Parts: sequence; C-alpha cells; structure tokens
Amino acid sequence: MRNLRSLIVTTLVAVGLVASSAASVALAKPAAASQLSVGPQYDTTHVYVAPDDFDRFTDSFVATFGGHKSQQGVFQVTPTPSQTMSQLVFTPVGTISVFGFKTPVPYPFG
Repeated sequence: MRNLRSLIVTTLVAVGLVASSAASVALAKPAAASQLSVGPQYDTTHVYVAPDDFDRFTDSFVATFGGHKSQQGVFQVTPTPSQTMSQLVFTPVGTISVFGFKTPVPYPFG
C-alpha cells in the first residue's frame, strides 16, 4: 500500500512538472524586436582618467598597442546629472572605452 501511494505521488508530481513546463513554453511570447540597440562600448573594458589626461592617455595607448580612436564626445552616461568625455580605442587585441568625467563621478559608478 505504501509503495502504491508513493508511486501515485511520484506520478502526479512528474505529470505536474511536465504540464507546468509545457504551459510555460506555450504561454511564452517572443520578445518584441527592439528599435534601439546599444553600441560596442558595453562589451569593452572601461578606463577612467582625469579629463586633463584624456588625450595624452588615448594617444599613448594607441602609440603603445596600435590601432585607432573613435571620435571623442561628451555624454551623460549615468541616470544622475553628469558629463563625461568618452572615446573608444580600437586595438588589434580589443577595444577599450575611455571616460573622463568633467563632473564628480557619481557613486558607485566606475
């Protein structure tokens, strides 16, 4: 009798798991195609330098490792008011994102 109850409980649990996973798959909707994409800087090593050293650092990095730099810009990259110089440096072995905050670096960013 105990074995029969154990078998029934095990079967009910297994059927429940299969049914719930099948329902999850059936109810899942594909994500809507995004009209906005992010750039390669989100998959790079981030380097923070003082704004006064920004150009000197990026020039030295390219001279040392080779490659080239993207156009430099000033952006707000945090949800709080801030301004940072930003530039990508492309090298033969990878890309770095260089940031030089013109405002105090918002905690805990960076």
